Amino acid sequence: MAVVESLSHADLARIHPDSGWTVGQLLGHIAGSELGSAFFVRRAAQGDLIEMDLASRDQFNDLETEKALAFDLRALKGELADSAEALREVFSELSEQDLEKPIVWPEWPARTIGESIPYMVEHEAEHLVQIEDAISAA
Repeated sequence: MAVVESLSHADLARIHPDSGWTVGQLLGHIAGSELGSAFFVRRAAQGDLIEMDLASRDQFNDLETEKALAFDLRALKGELADSAEALREVFSELSEQDLEKPIVWPEWPARTIGESIPYMVEHEAEHLVQIEDAISAA
C-alpha cells in the first residue's frame, strides 16, 4: 500500500513497456490476484482442489485488468485494501495442518498451501517492480 499511496491519478495511465499494462491495470491485477489467491487457499483448506487452466486464468486476468481501467486512484486503493483483507482473513483461519494441504496453481507445480506463500509474495513483488519501472520511465 505504500507504493499506492505514493501514486498520483496521472500515474495510473503510465504504461509498463514490457507488459503493455498501465499502472492502474497492474494494480487491478494485483487486487484480482489476491482475491483469487484467497479463494483458492480457502477452498484448498476445505479439501477442495480447484484446477484452472491457463486460458481460464488469462481470461480472469484480462477481465480484472480491463475493469481496472475504469477505476480512479481511490477505487483502486479500495480494491487493494479489500483484497489484502481477504488474504489476511483466510490466512488467519488456517491451522498448521492446513498449511500442509495440497493446492494447485496454473503454471506452478502442485504444492502445499504453505509452500505456495512465497510464490504469491513473489508474484505481487514482480508487479510492484513493473509499477516502479512504469513510473520511472515517464
